[in-house]
Order: sequence, then C-alpha cells, then structure tokens
Amino acid sequence: MAKTLQELESEIMDLKKQMAEYGRVKDLMDIWKLHSKYAHLYQMFKRSEIPNLFAQKTPGVTLEIEESGVYEGIEGVKKVFAGKFHENKVRPIPGFMAAHMVVNPIVEINKDRTRAKGIWFSHGCVSLPLDDNKLTAAWCFGKYDMEYVKEDGEWKFLKLAYRGIYMTPYHKGWLEDPMPWSIRDVDSLDFWPDKPTTHHLPYHPRRINAFDVPPIPEPYE
Repeated sequence: MAKTLQELESEIMDLKKQMAEYGRVKDLMDIWKLHSKYAHLYQMFKRSEIPNLFAQKTPGVTLEIEESGVYEGIEGVKKVFAGKFHENKVRPIPGFMAAHMVVNPIVEINKDRTRAKGIWFSHGCVSLPLDDNKLTAAWCFGKYDMEYVKEDGEWKFLKLAYRGIYMTPYHKGWLEDPMPWSIRDVDSLDFWPDKPTTHHLPYHPRRINAFDVPPIPEPYE
C-alpha cells in the first residue's frame, strides 16, 4: 500500500533528525581523536607537530599548563611545543618517559556544530631527570579544560589548559609530596608567557580538594 504524503514527510523529518544526531556523534569522535593524537605526539617526542592541532585562523587561541602562565595565539603555542618542550631542547635520555592518558570526556557541542567545550581527566606516569638531574619516576594527574573550533570542516584546539592536581614521586605518593616540582623550572627568558596563570590549585593533604575548575560544561548555543 502506497504511503501518504504526510507519512513520507514524517519519515523524512525522522531521517533528518537521525542524520543530525549522527553528525554530532561524529563531531564527538573527531574531537576525541584530536585530543588522543595530542597525547600520542607528546609521548612520542613529536611535540613540534602539536601546534598543527590548534586553530590556525581563528582568534583567541591560548595554551596554559599548570602554573606556566598563559601563552596566546598560535605563536604562543609554538613557543611552548616547538621551543620550550621541543624534542631537540628537552632531549630524551635512556629511561626517559612521559605518557599522559586522556579519559572520561564530557564534551558539549554548540547548536551549529562549530564550537565545543570539554573536560577530561588525565593520568600519567613519567620518568624524568628532575632532582639533581637524576632520573626520577613519578605519577601525575590532572584535568584538561578545553575549547574547540571547527576550521575548514576539521576540529582544532582553541583553548587548552591543563590543571595539574598532583605530580608526585613514585616512591612517596601524593599524601607525602603532591607537587614538589614546578613547570616554571624549565622557563627561560625566551619562553615567558603572555599572561599570568589563571588557575593553579593542586592537591594538598590538609585541604578539602574540590577540584571544581574546570566546571562541567553545559549545553550552549
């Protein structure tokens, strides 16, 4: 039996809704892939490629890691990943490792599917020449506070902020020594930030640790 015009219109509307939902799911997976690629490049000593993951045309790009201060624009991002943390400046040595996972994402995409906000947990294990240039094993944990933008049909980082919770020596743990090192220790005049740090409140064993920055993103237009 042939369908009526009303039934066909209803089916078309349902298909449009399904396609829109599929598009949002694809956006989420593309954003997840973008952030995972960042973590892999960092661990693989391909940090000079990380600036390519940021928006190249959209104003408002910022980068902030723990108490590093805020680096502005794509040139600020390059200052960090193609300079301060570049593989030729922070050379890997035998035993060196820096692995950071990104998990538990909450991502909200705007109605037009052109912008997004997200938070992620990040656990990591590292072995770095920290104390007296001696190799030290450490656990690290924090949250990513993110904004994304779609450029030429491809998702890019607009704002990346890593809010450190602890980076503690493996043999001590966060109760005894939650954050004995500072990212500022690797600063030089060449890599000073553009603005002060916006938020840095790591774990402390004698404080109520709410960790409500960044907040959970809400749906937005």
